Amino acid sequence: MTRRWLVGAMLVAITAVSCGSPTSLGPARPVAEIGSADAFRCQVPQQVDRPTPAVDRPIPGTIPDDFVPVTAVMCEGGDTVESDGTVVYRELRRAGDLSTALRLLNEPSERALTVDLCPTYSIAEPEQLWLEDAQGRAMEPSVPIGECGLPKQEGIDAIRALESVEVVEYRDPVLERPRLSVSSCSPHYSDPVVGTDPAAGLTIGYTYCLFDGTVNVGVTDETGISIENLPPAGPCSISATRTATTTYATGWPSNIRNLTVELDGCRRVVPDGHAPLQASNEILSEFH
Repeated sequence: MTRRWLVGAMLVAITAVSCGSPTSLGPARPVAEIGSADAFRCQVPQQVDRPTPAVDRPIPGTIPDDFVPVTAVMCEGGDTVESDGTVVYRELRRAGDLSTALRLLNEPSERALTVDLCPTYSIAEPEQLWLEDAQGRAMEPSVPIGECGLPKQEGIDAIRALESVEVVEYRDPVLERPRLSVSSCSPHYSDPVVGTDPAAGLTIGYTYCLFDGTVNVGVTDETGISIENLPPAGPCSISATRTATTTYATGWPSNIRNLTVELDGCRRVVPDGHAPLQASNEILSEFH
């Protein structure tokens, strides 16, 4: 009886040590560098014309023990190009008791589980966040990773719960070269790639290649077309014989793909990889 009790006690002790030991944690994160708050600006998918900071942006990591932040700055917007060729985004400043957020952000990452134990997921764009202290210094906190490889959002959520004390809006012009990279078209025809995801927030090109079948028959002047309010297209069994194609950019960083406007047949607008949309008479009239 005594021996059985001793074996049980040893198993409990071994379990407690193994669960609490560093081997159960994920890779250690470096401590963040502290720099000037002037080095931090929101990063946007497009290449914009803005002054280069005088100093390099410090390397992100865990929050140093001697850094006492008073403000958290998060970014919003910046994913679409406006009609005037600018990108609008906002810096949202929050203040209050940051202790809970700091504790959660500095939690260690968890050791990864085997792939079979984790669900299938898609990774969202990472939050843009930095912290500023009363001396005008700033640092970018890294986020701990959970056992299935996803960033742990509890620290971000704690910051979102704080009071918003200031919103600063910026409007930066897009550099001409990136604009031209999505304003040209390929003279070689390729069939549109139909997907199922809704098309939203796409940066659409300005110049279209015109095709009769697969033969290029010309190029349009620059023309601005919006597809944001087009309805989904219905089932289609008629192949278009005349089309206009350009490029569009989406994602982070920008991913450039083709966009096809069917000028006859089912008269759809098909951004490659997205669900087709029904072209309006206004759009079709641009190519007459």
